[in-house]
Amino acid sequence: MYFDALTLAAVVEELRTTVLYGRIQRVVMVGPLTIGLEVYRHARHYYLLASADAQTARIHLISQRPTRGVDGETPFLLLLRKYVLGGRIINIEQPPYERVVLFSIAKPMESRKLTYDRDELVDDVDDDDSASVDSMYHCDLVVEPQDRRSNIILVDDNNTILDAIKRVSPRMSSRVILPRQVYTLPPVPDKRDPLRATAAEIAALTGNDPVKALVRAYRGVSPQIAREVLTRACGSIPQSTQQLPAYIVAARLREIFAEPPAPHLINDEQGPIGFAPYHPIHLLNATSMPSMSSALEAFYTARQQPLGRDRRREELRERLLASREHIERQRDQIAAELSRAAELDRLRWEGEMIFAFLHQLSPRANELIVEGERIVLDPNRSPIEQAQERFKAYEKAKSARSILPERLAETEKRLAGLDQLLALLEIADESHQIDLIAVEAEEAGYLRPSATRRPALRSRPLQIRSSDGLPIYIGRTARQNDEVTFRIARPTDWWLHARQIHGAHVIIRADNPPQQTITEAAALAAYYSQARHDAAVEVDLCRRRTVRKIPGGPPGLVSYHPERTLRVKPQRCGEVVQKW
Repeated sequence: MYFDALTLAAVVEELRTTVLYGRIQRVVMVGPLTIGLEVYRHARHYYLLASADAQTARIHLISQRPTRGVDGETPFLLLLRKYVLGGRIINIEQPPYERVVLFSIAKPMESRKLTYDRDELVDDVDDDDSASVDSMYHCDLVVEPQDRRSNIILVDDNNTILDAIKRVSPRMSSRVILPRQVYTLPPVPDKRDPLRATAAEIAALTGNDPVKALVRAYRGVSPQIAREVLTRACGSIPQSTQQLPAYIVAARLREIFAEPPAPHLINDEQGPIGFAPYHPIHLLNATSMPSMSSALEAFYTARQQPLGRDRRREELRERLLASREHIERQRDQIAAELSRAAELDRLRWEGEMIFAFLHQLSPRANELIVEGERIVLDPNRSPIEQAQERFKAYEKAKSARSILPERLAETEKRLAGLDQLLALLEIADESHQIDLIAVEAEEAGYLRPSATRRPALRSRPLQIRSSDGLPIYIGRTARQNDEVTFRIARPTDWWLHARQIHGAHVIIRADNPPQQTITEAAALAAYYSQARHDAAVEVDLCRRRTVRKIPGGPPGLVSYHPERTLRVKPQRCGEVVQKW
């Protein structure tokens, strides 16, 4: 979906009727590349979001107060506080057909130092119109939502860049965005004005793809706008530029840029999939929205839920894998020490041989040969001292050898517990589940506790009702697995788990469930396992009473004796009764 020039024009029109001449009360970093502003105008608060993220670059009003999403204070945020916070938006401008919007901000000079160390003002008072022009400091906040070239730039009244949310060096681009450089608008493409489109220009288009031809020929035309224009003109998208109804295409192109905004949201059965500042006829299920910002907020909220989930999953995976490497190194060191401990008998034997053949050793001897084995001696030390040294080393290593197997077993258990968390992380369907796994990893000592205090997370196993009406419980974290197996389940209930791989503990809370319920529970056990994407998975089935915790092991690790094994296709089934 394209955040194109027409969409931005619709947003700018809304901003001029809402935040223009408003006072900026709050500035926060919502994300590493996203800022949020709170603007007070006519006794009302407006919330503005601007993002330079390549995947979600945009600017629009939002319904909820933006919250801080970045720890610490970035240099860009400090400059926004100094030059923007407490300022008043005196102009909002969009260059024709460009994805650029400039906010001109005026701020009393005496208030610049007062806002440097805080991100919001405490009073809801509009700026005094009586302030003289000479006592005001002027700057521009420039938002360029242009996909991978997106940026948010702070420019002073001399058109010099103060800073940007993404700095661009000469090695990265010919358009340099760095402090103390002169700000210039993005270069204007050599294209025609769509409001002056003529039939002759349309007839002169060449190529097999009319959508690309329109995008190449006219400023501000995105692929989505081109498809809409062609659909309005031809009823469907032609396969070639040959024999296009030139007069109609030109008229529809002028029309779509001249008509007032009519925001729409496009949905499918899973939610919002697109937006448009006009009524799109080439897309199905378009719903009229009260504003362009409301359409954008609905679309990006739905889109960022999986994006945020996947980003958190990847970050947590990297941290857990780093922890795993550390524990693996510990295991390898213990194994190496254990292998060296196998040489203990040699130390004892050498000490005994030195004492046994002491009478045969000449002064300053450097070796002793016994049964073809050579014992190296130090000619500068007495044989008795060297024998005693070997016995001391033997006793010390012997005491270490007694605890090494236990330490190795503990390390193996920690690795198994970490592997279980990694497997559950891979199949986590929701952000809440990922957060629970992160908390468990911190509690188990795999990760350092988070610097920010986490809110208490409610954690309950997933409860499903089978087609026979019987309850099925599914653990989706290590502690939930423990709860399902050892708190919820009765000894006579049936317990299921994917065979020889990490995954969820599944319980059928019934003594003698029908075969259909067993099959459904097995399919769920396969689905909530590492083998989710396999065509078929083997699932073990046994009574809960045969399942045992591994002594000293982390939560969720068990041993059991399966009564039977089913081979099923992983899938969701049944009716969700309780999610969390």
